[in-house]
Amino acid sequence: MRFTIDQKELLKSLTIVQRGVSSKTTLPALKGIYVEAVDQYLKLVATDLDIGIEHFTRANIEEEGVFVADARLLLNIVRKMPSRPITFHMPEHRQLTITCDHIAYSLHLLEREEFPELPIVNPETSFQLPQDLFKAMVGQTIFCASQDESKPSLLGLRCEMSQGFLEMVGVDGFRLALRRCAIESELETSFTVPVKTMSELVQILDENERPLQVSLTDKQVVFAVENTTLISRRIDKPFIQFRDILPKAHETVIRMPKETLYASVDRASLLVRDGKSSLIKWVIRDGELSLTARTEMGQVHEEIPVQQDGVNKEIAFNARYFIEALRVIDEEEIDIKLNQMNNPGIIEPVEGNQWLYLILPVRMTATEEV
Repeated sequence: MRFTIDQKELLKSLTIVQRGVSSKTTLPALKGIYVEAVDQYLKLVATDLDIGIEHFTRANIEEEGVFVADARLLLNIVRKMPSRPITFHMPEHRQLTITCDHIAYSLHLLEREEFPELPIVNPETSFQLPQDLFKAMVGQTIFCASQDESKPSLLGLRCEMSQGFLEMVGVDGFRLALRRCAIESELETSFTVPVKTMSELVQILDENERPLQVSLTDKQVVFAVENTTLISRRIDKPFIQFRDILPKAHETVIRMPKETLYASVDRASLLVRDGKSSLIKWVIRDGELSLTARTEMGQVHEEIPVQQDGVNKEIAFNARYFIEALRVIDEEEIDIKLNQMNNPGIIEPVEGNQWLYLILPVRMTATEEV
């Protein structure tokens, strides 16, 4: 086996594929990257048995062959090489030489027979949407997905397709994020993708409108863009019936600039970040929103004018939940919709229904209600 490839191109390819390498495994092969040289292309593969990433890149192939090398070591060697062509040569089994100008490495390889093959996927359905749109949807929902291993059905993002729309939903039991977009597809289906898969995928995607192909089987989902394919298992646990927890009516609606609310909650959270409580009390009265936080470190109070429709209201929310939602909203004005003290609050756009955030309130003690 012998091939030559530009250092920058190989580094870019290895950086993509290494996202599929297992970080916790007792199987040595899963710590490696599979490299196959064939037909003037390199095929690079990594997998942790939950996700697998396959990437193709051009190279000057003099002699075809296959090897599996330790991923971290291979990536670090290539990263430290000068920006020049690098030659790989395997003179004997499990022995690899890597040369670039006056630099030469000799590496012991992993057993390629122990490297698991990626499953052969025959998609039953597929659809496309722009990379940048999909990446934005994940970024606007993933922080609401659960990290609680005791809730396996919520450890992913729910994708529901119906009537030409794709909805992406994250829920952790205390808050919910929903992002909706129109797509050119008539599919009627739903599936849940693990958070880890989505996190790795968005690192691979670019900020452009080139299409991302999404293909489905009953157990797997496949994401393909240009010369990279990511295969992941689907979460097969039933997802929460999230539409049942969305309020149908509201007692109070306030409208205000998003940045004004974000800055105010962020200032108030300075006291609660290191305290035992992350509670910020909201008092809405006669067109004014008062935010109050009180901890052992001190207290803060701020008043903000708002457009109010409905009754006056007192309620409390977790500061971090509001900050994380407001941070990813790109609207100038937002509506906050509220009901009884123990019912969830809703953040929605002034116009349209392209996104929604639901946040459960925090129960106030008798002292905090004063």
